[in-house]
Amino acid sequence: MLALLEHSVTQLGGTYAMEDTDSMAIVSTKKGGTIPCKGGMHSVKDGTEVVNALSWGQVDELVKKFEALNPYDRNVIPGSVLKIEDDNYDPRTGKQRQIHCLAISAKRYALFLRPNNGGPVLLRKGRNNKKDRWSRHGLGHLLNPADPEASDRNWTAAVWEMIVRKCCCLRTPKVKFAHLPAIGRTTVSSPFLMSSFESLNAGKPYSDQIKPFNFLLTAHVIPFGHPVGVDPEKFHLFTPYDSDPRKWLDKEWIDQHSKKRFRITTHGYCGSRQTARVKTYGDLVTEYEFHPEAKCADALGNPCDRQTIGLLQRRHIKIDLIKCIGKESNSLENVDEGMVHSDQNVYTEYADPRRSEWITKFGLL
Repeated sequence: MLALLEHSVTQLGGTYAMEDTDSMAIVSTKKGGTIPCKGGMHSVKDGTEVVNALSWGQVDELVKKFEALNPYDRNVIPGSVLKIEDDNYDPRTGKQRQIHCLAISAKRYALFLRPNNGGPVLLRKGRNNKKDRWSRHGLGHLLNPADPEASDRNWTAAVWEMIVRKCCCLRTPKVKFAHLPAIGRTTVSSPFLMSSFESLNAGKPYSDQIKPFNFLLTAHVIPFGHPVGVDPEKFHLFTPYDSDPRKWLDKEWIDQHSKKRFRITTHGYCGSRQTARVKTYGDLVTEYEFHPEAKCADALGNPCDRQTIGLLQRRHIKIDLIKCIGKESNSLENVDEGMVHSDQNVYTEYADPRRSEWITKFGLL
């Protein structure tokens, strides 16, 4: 279904800002036309690269076109299998409005408004909107730096407002919590993690011990910030949960793998023998802003890097070898969040002797 929609959009000369398994953000304006975009498939007289924006009317026609694919009883569920989201309409007037999008990668994007061409305003939860329209992917594992006890992640709005304003070449105030250590919350969810706290629990009454499924704090070390002599891929710090950010830098932290205790700091560029240099919220926001979209290529077909901007395209791949892996690869989110430091650690490979490299590549038995 998504491939049909993509084909229909590109047939009209259009493109999209992002797409997911069940949705697409089509580049469109009220009357259509061209929009400046680096890497665009077209250019205007002065050489500026542009993309074609479909008109709102053309998008409406696409929605009607997909009515033929509605598999349900039309008396019960009429209309198209495609729906134009309520976000496109002003909740007060009901009129369609222009929405803007800033996309960093497939799951990192924010939708915003430009009222009367003024400063950007993030598209927030309104009368007809189901949720705030900015992504928390890659940030949602971190505690709210303003209120660690809060269950919401609305602090991410400040991050996106900063990024959007910067991209719009507007004055960008720094986030107030940039200097704080970036701390996440996790649980004692495995015997291996529980074993890290044996020395801490020793001699304490059961009521004061760390127990299975208790909350923990976790910190993230910068590149080259590990203590001297440790393996960066087998080093992750935890400490018992504490909701007071003022105490985080003064606590003892336990390495999950070696069970040794370390201190943390947010100053300097490397760790010492007993101290790890951990990331601040400012460090993580910078990483977040310049996250490369590894699945895409730039206009010339080169893999995206941290500085790639503009219209992206799919990367061409060549199958080298087939390997069977288990669904443990779902833990790749933990790699993205810094909980696991190598994607190889989350795969379980099921070797098939009939698919060895000697057989599949060289035809040798």
